[in-house]
Amino acid sequence: MSEPQHTPSSPDVEHLASVLRRRHQELAEAAGARIGRGAVVHALTTHLWAGVAVPAVACHAAVDPLRLTASAGPVTCRRCLGRSRQEQDQVPGQTSLLNE
Repeated sequence: MSEPQHTPSSPDVEHLASVLRRRHQELAEAAGARIGRGAVVHALTTHLWAGVAVPAVACHAAVDPLRLTASAGPVTCRRCLGRSRQEQDQVPGQTSLLNE
């Protein structure tokens, strides 16, 4: 026998979208975020989740934006720090591959 499949109704989808938008606003001014009660501060970026732009950690350590909490401290995640490095300067004496 086949079980009836639950298809999300419009109110369910709109409720999820509003919760995700609120989370985005809550973390908009944060310098970083912690995952749950973790001690590591992650860099924040934005991803699309269920069709809504939501905050996410740069290292992809957590996919659920509802687990993120704002942190005023500096980013301490080594993976986030590695991903957020600014463009490297040209090494002196090395030929540039990009013409600028």
